[in-house]
Amino acid sequence: MASAGLRAVIAREFRYFAKQPWDLALLLWFPAATLLLLLWMFSAGIPTGLPIAVVDEDHSSGSRELIRRMAATRGLAVTAQPPSLEAAQPLVRSSVVYGVVHIPAHWERDRLRNAPQPVVLYGNAQISLVAGLLGGDVRAAVSSMAGDRALASEARFGGGFKQAAGRLGGVQADLRTLFNPSLSYEAYFAGMLLPVALHLFCVIAAVSTLGREFRNRSVDDWLQSAGGSLPRALLGKLAPIGAVYLLLALAIVALFAGWRGWAPAGSLLLWMVAIAVLMAVSIALAVLMIGLMVNLRGALSVTGIYVATGLAFSGFSYPRVAMGEAAQWWGGLLPYTHYLPVQQGQWLGGASVSEWGQGMAPLLWFIAVPLLIGLPMLGRAVRNPARWGGR
Repeated sequence: MASAGLRAVIAREFRYFAKQPWDLALLLWFPAATLLLLLWMFSAGIPTGLPIAVVDEDHSSGSRELIRRMAATRGLAVTAQPPSLEAAQPLVRSSVVYGVVHIPAHWERDRLRNAPQPVVLYGNAQISLVAGLLGGDVRAAVSSMAGDRALASEARFGGGFKQAAGRLGGVQADLRTLFNPSLSYEAYFAGMLLPVALHLFCVIAAVSTLGREFRNRSVDDWLQSAGGSLPRALLGKLAPIGAVYLLLALAIVALFAGWRGWAPAGSLLLWMVAIAVLMAVSIALAVLMIGLMVNLRGALSVTGIYVATGLAFSGFSYPRVAMGEAAQWWGGLLPYTHYLPVQQGQWLGGASVSEWGQGMAPLLWFIAVPLLIGLPMLGRAVRNPARWGGR
């Protein structure tokens, strides 16, 4: 009897989606298209050929060599050489170029006299990632010229260029990358954006499929198909969503560790378990949202406020330790804040099983607490027809 009721609810869901292509698109096609779009957006891995303008007021062989070196870097493309800084400003304002490099007059003469004027990069810090990449490549081009001149000057004292390089080396910093050694922005950005996008879609889909029963005042029919059992009704209604989003979650892992060819630094299995738990968290949150609001529009609004802020407060773009106390508190209430270090520990960091387990514990609370609160509230709502019909 129990299994028959469960099968009846699942069959009812399939009949609904067969007649409602837009709801089916929300469940499946929109999330899949979004994941592919995000992956395609970062598929280059590392930004290359970022356009810059160079204002060369020196017009010397040295300034022309510097321009050639900047153009030879992978990250830069010298696309304009306006005659003055005033002429270059409109290019930056219109985003034709991301920055302007200024080589002052008499730069080569002063450089040969060991009194060099600085080469100035005017970068657009509104796009902090691009500004950092431009600064690094311009600095590398200028430093290479200064290093070559110093090496040639030191070599005159004997021993050739090899010994000259040793004498000039001095004390240097040896910077070694621990995680993401390829510096791929696809592995870093897409690896964080895809799960949070799927998390948001999963909550929206689950909220929508539960909320429409109250909106359409079809709760009695829904429960009747489950033999009057709310647990069976919930399980049958949410099972298709859970199955679809579990497959999409595992597809994310397959895209990175399979199709894109990267090997996770930690355990592929632990990563798969973590992202599957995130989908379970998403469904539990949907039960809580509908239990609290008993209104589709209100539940979707709360979902947008709560779930969609997960990425911003996770430490993805700004360190959590540098946030204010209120921001840190709010971030701690968001499941994605706790999921992200678990994933990155297995994907890029090579975290141990014990570290994975410590990170998973808060995620399990995000399943238990919403269900403990949401299920009793949902039970009261299905027994109160006066609360049905809200849009």
